[in-house]
Amino acid sequence: MSTASPRRTEQTEIERKYDVHESARVPDLVGAGGDGHTEGLVVAAVEQDDPVELSATYWDTVDHALLGARTTLRRREGGGDAGWHLKLPPSVGTSGRREVHWPLGEPDERVPDSLRRLVEARLRGRSVHPVLRLETTRTTTRLIDGSGRDMAELADDVVRASNPDTAVLRTWREWEVELAPGVDGVEGERLLDAVAERLEAVGASVSSSKSKLARGLGSEPAGDGTPADGGTDGLDASTSSSAIAPKKSSAAAFVASAAAGLRDELLAVDAAVRDDEPDAVRRLRTAMRRLRALLTVWDGVLDPGLAATVVAGAAHVGHVSGAARDVEVGRGRVATRASSAPAGFVAVQATGRLDAWLGERLGEAVGDLRRLLDSGAWFDLLDAVDALVAAPATGEHAADPAAELSAARLRAERKRTKRAVRAGLAALDATDLQSGADAVPALDDARKAARRLRYALEADRPRGGSGRGRARRAEAVQDALGEHRDALAAVRTVREVAAFAHRSGEDSFGYGVLATLETRRAEKALRRFRRAARRL
Repeated sequence: MSTASPRRTEQTEIERKYDVHESARVPDLVGAGGDGHTEGLVVAAVEQDDPVELSATYWDTVDHALLGARTTLRRREGGGDAGWHLKLPPSVGTSGRREVHWPLGEPDERVPDSLRRLVEARLRGRSVHPVLRLETTRTTTRLIDGSGRDMAELADDVVRASNPDTAVLRTWREWEVELAPGVDGVEGERLLDAVAERLEAVGASVSSSKSKLARGLGSEPAGDGTPADGGTDGLDASTSSSAIAPKKSSAAAFVASAAAGLRDELLAVDAAVRDDEPDAVRRLRTAMRRLRALLTVWDGVLDPGLAATVVAGAAHVGHVSGAARDVEVGRGRVATRASSAPAGFVAVQATGRLDAWLGERLGEAVGDLRRLLDSGAWFDLLDAVDALVAAPATGEHAADPAAELSAARLRAERKRTKRAVRAGLAALDATDLQSGADAVPALDDARKAARRLRYALEADRPRGGSGRGRARRAEAVQDALGEHRDALAAVRTVREVAAFAHRSGEDSFGYGVLATLETRRAEKALRRFRRAARRL
């Protein structure tokens, strides 16, 4: 059952912000979008709402961890969307920010758990407190198309910011143009471009501020790249290091970039697991495995001590998340096999008992995983990954050309995988069981080797690697042996539950049917493995 509350709502915010002089007037926007900009989105009319007073309190850690992650958390009173607002940076490949809302609650209410868990990977157990208060006078102009639909709105804001920690006051005026829900993509961007022309014609300029919070705190970067107040607020940890950036063609630049991408995936999947999103556990386990593969295959590039810490921590998280994922997969297999069995062969009582048994174990495994995500071990791992990405690359191969080092490492991985696959085939040939149960240790070694080779080839692809075909062939080996492993695990589960059912006096015929079907799946997977091994 999902832990996400039905009271929480979300939207995607696509907006542009502009600095504007206090004496400027909003220009006439009727007709914006015409004149060849786009045929579909043209401002046919505008309607201006009465000014409203907004009062917002922003929350963050003492060192502004959320601001550094381009994230804002506020409680706002006034206007049509009063409540708690969490704004998250755009996901990879998207332009809009994710905005999550929660009802206002009482004035002294703490940050709602439903919002906090979305950013716990950034907060890492630290407390948050009010860091800025904004009083805003907002006058909204709605931009309407010929059918009467709202396409966007322009918010004319006069802002007064007060910092409770320093008592510093700041005031400014800004315009925000935000697309209405359902208006996006190329047409939306063209409308924003058309409106921008008219705003800039009366003196508005694209805002130098990333957010009202950053501007109110005075933490916008100055010309030398440091915040205006001399601190590090507003800068992500991965960009605040004074270390000299490695050469673009070096192994250090390549591995650090790949590690940074996986770090971002960890931050995103942390919230997904806490929110019980579909496929989140698999994503977490995969991210852990990819990170371990990257740092193992390209060892000796980044800081050796930090890399070893991350590999060890990732192995532990991978083990815990893997336990939950294995039960999740097993539960799905029972339902699939039962539906494929001949009608009447598997009693509802049998599938019900199996589902309940696996459901209980899934709850225990997911509980273990969530406790891990709330532990110091997980937060320490995230800290270590941040440090690894930001720290100077001190490995002995850091300055090596990425192309040469990658070619050598991938050759070694291919040889390692082929040896493991040959050993798995030899173990199969020596076993007396068609299901390959006696060859499991060697087959597991082959599966893990193929998986690491695949992840290494896929990590190298953005650098310019051409191993797409090799990665697919390694994945075929991995998938076949993964199916074999899952089928044998399902057989063990069915037999265990069947024994309990038999002792309880139940008919165990259906359990035998399920075990037989899974055994055949294991045999079929081994035939796939042999074919994939020949192509590897």
